[in-house]
Amino acid sequence: MSVVDLQIANDKVVCAQHKNEVCSECNQSFLEINDLTRHLKSTNGQVPPPGAVLPLRSQQIAKMREEGNTFFRAQRHQEAIVAYTNAINIAFDRPLWEPTQLAREELAVLLCNRSAAYIARKEWVNAYVDAEGVIELKRPWSKGHFRLGRALFGMGRLEEGVEALKLGLMFDPESAEIQKALKEAETALVAEEALNE
Repeated sequence: MSVVDLQIANDKVVCAQHKNEVCSECNQSFLEINDLTRHLKSTNGQVPPPGAVLPLRSQQIAKMREEGNTFFRAQRHQEAIVAYTNAINIAFDRPLWEPTQLAREELAVLLCNRSAAYIARKEWVNAYVDAEGVIELKRPWSKGHFRLGRALFGMGRLEEGVEALKLGLMFDPESAEIQKALKEAETALVAEEALNE
């Protein structure tokens, strides 16, 4: 392993020769150490014990999520997306010592809500990406599969949409919204197959 000269520039560690935080020429990345440094600086030297949660961040996330929900209920979907995105950014920026499960739970809910707002705006690809993120974070949650099914259906990928909805129904067999969406998707799939014959 070769030795790389380091330098501090704009409060970040960079390679001294090329002044890059991620340097392909030196084959080095200082992103993680810079991220840790940023988190440690934010505590003003008061690093909490492992597992401690800073309540202000949780309050900010909850406030932004509720703001997004209010916009969504008022059918102001673009504003809801902005609020959910702000909350997602705050959740992603949680310090490294906080429990990862907390961030995963927050992100799953926020991505699911933002996916719903994208669906309302018929932004199917964005809705799909967020739904995939929900499933990655919280696989057994039926809402993620419901959003994925709706997004796939909107993209014209009916068979995959039906499969996603069926999987969601396996996690929550009593879900009326998934049952309704599945019935509509299966009807549309049958109609499409009849047209193709």
